[in-house]
Amino acid sequence: MIRTVLAISWLVIISLAMLTPGNKLPDANYFELQDKLIHLICFFGLSFLWTGVGIKKSEVSENRKRLIFNFILFGVLAGIVLESLQHYIPNRTFDIMDMIVNEIGGILGFLAYFKIPTDKISLD
Repeated sequence: MIRTVLAISWLVIISLAMLTPGNKLPDANYFELQDKLIHLICFFGLSFLWTGVGIKKSEVSENRKRLIFNFILFGVLAGIVLESLQHYIPNRTFDIMDMIVNEIGGILGFLAYFKIPTDKISLD
């Protein structure tokens, strides 16, 4: 339940951030590739959280189809859709490199789901 609430919250937060008109965002460019790092972190978190939604860690091996479905929907498609929608937002632009970084973050989040122990912090 906690994982689901966190996943939905994270999706709403990054959707609002990515779909806010560019002139409404603060100018905070502190280093080169900052934008790419933010995309990577956002989609890493999104994929990490959504991959396990509805699945207990003890039931991962029995729910491979659900894991793959969650990953494709939120680790892959969300990054493509949100980046594509920026084309229609004032003062925002579609950037293929942002989309690629979104996908890299999604893949890393999916892989991290299997590697990061959540025993101490139960997200299931």
